[in-house]
Amino acid sequence: MPAATYTDYTLAELLGWPLLHFVWQGALIASICAILLAVTRNARPQLRYALACTAMLACLLWPALGIVQQWQDPQTINLETAIQLAGKASISLDLVWVRQSLLAAQIEAWLPLVVTSWSMGVLLMLMRLALGLLWVYRLGQHGNDIAVLTQQWQARTNQLAYQFAIRRQVQVKFQKDLLSPVTYGCIKPVVVMPASLLTGMPPDMIEALLAHELAHIKRWDYVVNLLQNLVLSLLFYHPAVWWISKRIDAERELIADDMAAAMLGQARPLARALQVLDKLQIAAMPQAAMAANGGDLLSRIKRLVRPDSQPWHWKMAAPVLGIAAALLLVLQTQVNAAPEPSVPSAPVAAARAEPVTHISAYVKTSSEHVLVVDEQSGKVLLEKNADTIVPIASISKLMTAMVTLDAKLDKDEAITISKEDVAGWHTNQVKLQPGTVLSRQTLLELALIPSSNAAAKALARTYPGGKPAFVAALQSKTATLGLQATHLEEAAGISPNNRSNARDIARLVKAAAGYPELRSLASRSEGSYTVAGQTYDYQSTNSLTASKDWDISLSKTGYSKIAGRCLTMRTTIAGKPVIMVLLNAKNSDVRTDDVMHIRTALETAKPG
Repeated sequence: MPAATYTDYTLAELLGWPLLHFVWQGALIASICAILLAVTRNARPQLRYALACTAMLACLLWPALGIVQQWQDPQTINLETAIQLAGKASISLDLVWVRQSLLAAQIEAWLPLVVTSWSMGVLLMLMRLALGLLWVYRLGQHGNDIAVLTQQWQARTNQLAYQFAIRRQVQVKFQKDLLSPVTYGCIKPVVVMPASLLTGMPPDMIEALLAHELAHIKRWDYVVNLLQNLVLSLLFYHPAVWWISKRIDAERELIADDMAAAMLGQARPLARALQVLDKLQIAAMPQAAMAANGGDLLSRIKRLVRPDSQPWHWKMAAPVLGIAAALLLVLQTQVNAAPEPSVPSAPVAAARAEPVTHISAYVKTSSEHVLVVDEQSGKVLLEKNADTIVPIASISKLMTAMVTLDAKLDKDEAITISKEDVAGWHTNQVKLQPGTVLSRQTLLELALIPSSNAAAKALARTYPGGKPAFVAALQSKTATLGLQATHLEEAAGISPNNRSNARDIARLVKAAAGYPELRSLASRSEGSYTVAGQTYDYQSTNSLTASKDWDISLSKTGYSKIAGRCLTMRTTIAGKPVIMVLLNAKNSDVRTDDVMHIRTALETAKPG
């Protein structure tokens, strides 16, 4: 049968990531727009208006394309779902592992809240827009306070509309409670004029304001303004969108000013009318309508009376920093890296009588290297980069313990901790001081349970023949067990050259399980030791050993900056002994999440 791809979409992932990505995308768009507007500062306002509108359109299309891409790209599933699929008899499963950074994993947990908050914000913005449209509609319905003057100015409006080549019927009304002309409507446009201007302005100034509003109607600016507000409603959370919107408003008013001045043959009546509006200190109009007081009134007046070229200012180059910051953010916050090469990572459980469906599943885990093995059958239940050789940190102590036990040394022999043993980084649980005297048995416990580096170093130092002989014994044991990918050069796992892969570590755990004493020590959740009559308690570095829900017969963790969080366990799941190896997780919590998903999946998976 043809191959299929397993997908698992959620609305939070579908919308959340594009909305978050728009944080840097919007900054990038606005920065580029600001630079282009600065370069074209002395060009015609039509060009700057087109640039700002293009930027606003890009603000809408980029997140929309992100949603489409999020929908089309193969979605990821978790380990639990992957193993459950692998256990189905009629499915042949290939796993493609997708890397996910710790930051991305943390952000992903908040995506439902992000999308919910965004949805509520959009709803409020749409309500705001709807109320604005309702206000303007009611304004036009009741805006006919001065019937005689309305008839006179309607005739003049018709003449101006004819001169603008506007074929639509433009209706003019007057409203007492209005302080600035307002235009709304597309097919049947309406210009609502303040009745107060009839007594405070000469006819030529009123005519100039009418010409300005007709210029908006001529250009269908109301439609653009409405779409502009819809984009604002969807992307309300980004300041860059509001800035671009203000630039569109400013350039749109300049274009209407130019068209009105050209139609009237002079600019001064419009400039004087704008000056009157400025003195009245008109409150901002609802965004659903377009008013003559839009943009910067003083700059519009100066431009009409005495147009001057704008000089270059160094602040105009500031958006370059915004572009650099956006690009840097892109490089640092790649949410999902490209999928790694697909490998047959899960067992094929083919039914005898059923056709086999081939599925490629995209799985994300916090652990970079994963191997889960059924110890009895040797069957690999799950693997991810299991053959990659990486530092293994304190997992090395399992081999240290085996070499120590193989030497059959006196477990009660008193060993004095030296300065050499305590040099370097050590666990916060066990802080051994130079001169402390402990038995070899106690040191073995401290090396395995709380993972004391000083204890492991002391075991190697007091090995017959010293550290050189101990290292030789490590390498000999490695060769005996057939661990070809493993190299160990010291006892504690501090060296980055203590390296192995998940497959070798699984073999190491199986060999360690053959030591009854190792099984006993490496499965304990806590212990204590006594120094100078004072008792000190410690806990296992694997918190799962203390859980009654787990049956762990052997466990060892490891950590270093280069190795990340590592864990290997021998445990019983669904009545079967299973060996788990997880290497290079970002932190202990996400590593534990991986382990919990694996156990849940194995417990619920159908036998193959």
